[in-house]
Amino acid sequence: MHQSLWSLSQKTSTYPPLSQHTKTDICIVGAGITGITLAYLLKDTPLTICLIDSDRVSSGTTAYTTAKVTAQHDLIYHELIHTFGHYDAKCYANAQLEALDFISQTIKQHRMDCEFERKFSAIYTQNAHDIPLFEKEYAAYQELGLKGRLVKTLDLPFPIECALILENQAQFNPVKYTTALLEEIQTYPNIRIYEQTAATDIKKKDGTLTVCTSLGYEIEAQKVVQTSHYPFYDDLSFLFAKMEAQTSYLMACEGVKNMPEGMYLSYGQPTRSIRTYQNYLLVGGEDHRTGTEKETKTRYEALTRFATQHFAPSNISYRWSTEDYDTVDRLPYIGQMKQGDQIFVATGFKKWGMTTSTVAALLLKDLILGQESPYASLFNPNRQHIALQIKNLIRYNAQTAWELVKGKLRAEEDLSQLTPGEAVVLKLDEGKYGVYMDEQGETWMVDLTCPHLGCELSFNRAERTWDCPCHGSRLDVTGAVVSGPAHSALKSTTNRIDPNLF
Repeated sequence: MHQSLWSLSQKTSTYPPLSQHTKTDICIVGAGITGITLAYLLKDTPLTICLIDSDRVSSGTTAYTTAKVTAQHDLIYHELIHTFGHYDAKCYANAQLEALDFISQTIKQHRMDCEFERKFSAIYTQNAHDIPLFEKEYAAYQELGLKGRLVKTLDLPFPIECALILENQAQFNPVKYTTALLEEIQTYPNIRIYEQTAATDIKKKDGTLTVCTSLGYEIEAQKVVQTSHYPFYDDLSFLFAKMEAQTSYLMACEGVKNMPEGMYLSYGQPTRSIRTYQNYLLVGGEDHRTGTEKETKTRYEALTRFATQHFAPSNISYRWSTEDYDTVDRLPYIGQMKQGDQIFVATGFKKWGMTTSTVAALLLKDLILGQESPYASLFNPNRQHIALQIKNLIRYNAQTAWELVKGKLRAEEDLSQLTPGEAVVLKLDEGKYGVYMDEQGETWMVDLTCPHLGCELSFNRAERTWDCPCHGSRLDVTGAVVSGPAHSALKSTTNRIDPNLF
């Protein structure tokens, strides 16, 4: 996969893999911004904490975001009031603003160098038919006490019909922020951090939870918190059926003469996200359901045309993609996976992970410590909004069923068509296989059955990964897991492919 601009901020790994069986009070699985923030919040408690990650800390979704720290999550507040009522909509807004304030105060308290800047956030449209929607959203802002304003122009090099601005939001470098948080907690004797330690299962016995890892060592804990991008353990909660994986793309451009002042997001499709960082202009968008787009390179090409037409950069220095999960009722799942259980989860941030991750950490801290929170019921993974959920449940899972069937029926390709940087799909008696050839002519053949629930993987030409169209797993060309829910590698063979075999 392409490396992001943020991933270059990551320091050399200093945390070992788990090397023996261990016991702890709290096992946090996933060392991104949610898990790291939660460990930071629990550092002064008497609890022992074990924070693990399948890769390096902060190397997952946290390192591939746009890193906008804002409560402006598209045009949502009118919909939230209409669907859930004023109180829940106000809770959602308050939770995001409190997360923003927590990040700001933490940065000031520890004098963190993570390029935190206060900026206005703006969502805009170039379609006059959308103006009534913006007016309804502005009315929702007024009802909820959000400091917004409607405008007809922005400091962007193209005309708009309308924009809604939310003042005093922020942007930063997310990896520098999480690195600074880690520096604050790594000296605490009650906190242990392990990298390259993938959790694969949870065993329950006599009120104790045991986290099994890919290394063969186990972590015995009283509570387990899944703060990974996607929960590795479902526990018959069927969260995989209530979420849809979305892939989007981002580029960092240099040499733009007139840099805009705020953070921007277009309404409708195709999505365009715009922000600045140092001397870079970041342009993103082009989202689609993971694993369903064959020509993913065209997504970068579309962003390049947009950037070139409107900002004329001298160079596109970085490009990368990211994956997020949307839920059936558009709210994240944060809390106990099952009522009364001691397994917790935080997932489904729908592209707004900078504030929602911090919302999750703050809420999970309260739940772990047995404290009240006004946000617990709103984000409860066991909530039942049947009327709201049923439409998206049907859509998500009809699409999943179709992708499962389509993958099994997909025709095989000709191995003679294989060229460097590309892949072909072969159908053998024992199943479907993907063959990739790298730029040096080395070939990799992998079993294309997703280790999660058996869907057939599709090749992502832009990122050179095998992506699952059902639940969003991504695996590299060698078969190694890039992101879950799959947590075991594909069966693979290297440089042993005889064309006569096929």
